[in-house]
Amino acid sequence: MAQAQSPIHPTESETFCINHPQTRTSLRCNRCGNPICTKCAMRTPVGYRCKTCVRNQQAVFYTASSMDYVVAAVITLPLALIGQLIGPMLGFFALFVGPIVGGLIAELVWRATGKRRGKYTWLIVAGCMIIVALPVVAWPLLVSAVSIGSGSGLGRAGLYGVLNLLWPVIYLILAVGSAIAG
Repeated sequence: MAQAQSPIHPTESETFCINHPQTRTSLRCNRCGNPICTKCAMRTPVGYRCKTCVRNQQAVFYTASSMDYVVAAVITLPLALIGQLIGPMLGFFALFVGPIVGGLIAELVWRATGKRRGKYTWLIVAGCMIIVALPVVAWPLLVSAVSIGSGSGLGRAGLYGVLNLLWPVIYLILAVGSAIAG
């Protein structure tokens, strides 16, 4: 007579997560087949994968060398300086000039690096644009702080300094946003 299977003792061997050996699992990576727990599983459009397979797949898209980051900085710094000096002076039109300049910088960096993508290229471009903008944005704040510190309160010069900060900041936000998206 055949023995009945007990629900407490399954017949198949138990599997444990490859990263957490104490965690039982029946889930497997659909690429490499390793057992993974719900903490390690990453949902992809084709099913669950382990973090190693996802990281290896993403690495295929990033082909930039370290020299590409230098090229990105060399291109971004002068163009961002020109844009930061001219763009905010256009007042309301900075709303249109900022995204154009940011997109132009992104396009030139992409072409100069041989259309290679780097994991941190966006960070280099954004950082260079912000570094170039710091003196332009900091000057009105400094003028305001000096007028408040001199005891005259937020007088005409201080208010003028704060209002002058509006267009450079708007320009910078739009230009950096466009460069990152590009």
